[in-house]
Amino acid sequence: MGRKARYVLPWQRPDKITDSGAGFPKPLLRPNHHHFIKTGFLSIMPPTVVIIGSGVTGLSVALALPRTFRVTIVARDHVGDNQSKKWASPWAGAGCLPWINTSEDDINLQKSSLRYLWKLAATDPESSVRVVTNIAFWEKGTSNGEKPWFEDFMVDCRELPPSDLPEGVTMGHEFKTLTMNPQVYLFWLKNQLQVSGNVKFVRRELNHISEVLDCLPKDVSKEEIILVNATGCGAKYLGGVKDSAVQEARGQTMLVKSPLTTVYVRSGEEYAYAIPRGDGTVVLGGISQINNTDTSVDPELKHEILRRVNRLTPPGTFPAKVEDLDLVEDITGVRPGRAGGVRLERELIKVEGQGDSSVSQLRVVHAYGMGGGGYKYSAWCGDEGCSIGE
Repeated sequence: MGRKARYVLPWQRPDKITDSGAGFPKPLLRPNHHHFIKTGFLSIMPPTVVIIGSGVTGLSVALALPRTFRVTIVARDHVGDNQSKKWASPWAGAGCLPWINTSEDDINLQKSSLRYLWKLAATDPESSVRVVTNIAFWEKGTSNGEKPWFEDFMVDCRELPPSDLPEGVTMGHEFKTLTMNPQVYLFWLKNQLQVSGNVKFVRRELNHISEVLDCLPKDVSKEEIILVNATGCGAKYLGGVKDSAVQEARGQTMLVKSPLTTVYVRSGEEYAYAIPRGDGTVVLGGISQINNTDTSVDPELKHEILRRVNRLTPPGTFPAKVEDLDLVEDITGVRPGRAGGVRLERELIKVEGQGDSSVSQLRVVHAYGMGGGGYKYSAWCGDEGCSIGE
């Protein structure tokens, strides 16, 4: 028999949620809007923050900051630019599958973000974040042979018996998780920022990180600002950063009409997923091609995606032929991955001879490298992006 445990919802655990900054500190904007910020950061951080990147990470960081801060978001692409394939956020599947075989820091990162998203699902349905059942399969189990960390964290988690596992799968679980519609959630985030009144949006493509100084009001002390680098794939090319560990990974999905309400995911060589968006559509995927940035639709891959999805989901959930799908659109994009995992850390970047000659170095908080987990990680990045600016 599979293991099963029932828990209180993640944000209701008193040992995890506090007012001291250890877990989720004080709410900021309004009673049903629960972004948080670590209290130690408030007393020493300067009141001006510039965020480079307007994807889900950049917007979440901005929303975590108090309204007393002056925040500028500088980006080439902004919410509403849905024809641009140069950024990943609008094209995501936006599932929240726990990742295993990763570091303790990364696990804590996932937990923190998931707690916030649970709270949001319960308090603000307009965000599109909602609780769903997830059936997840792994071709390989945990590297140490122990039970995965999420068994004691995800709500209503149970291990599936061997008889329920598809061929080639060694581990499976059913649990409650979260999902959202990117086309709704991104606009929701931006709307929260516009309502707060302390955030300015600037459209500009940067060649060097120091060029953000040209986007600031004249009364801002440029020596005192903190930059948040939430550029995703752009971190590979942005002067002053140029992180060679960034890995661009092409994805291709199909958005189809379907009554499916359960999320199905398989991790491994036969990577595949079906993620309902809550509006009568489902995202079908299963493609991740590292170092491929071609955003044109590959017709042959559509057949491969459907083959994998049909092996993953109950028989008859989707037709056998691509031509018989009730297709809404084909979606392609490039995921902003990174060898070594998420980069969330502080750095002083010297900028002599670049941009404003009065500034010799920039204080930067890097927040990128989430790969296909951008939505799952984003809420934690808002919280921790503030705390590591100390």
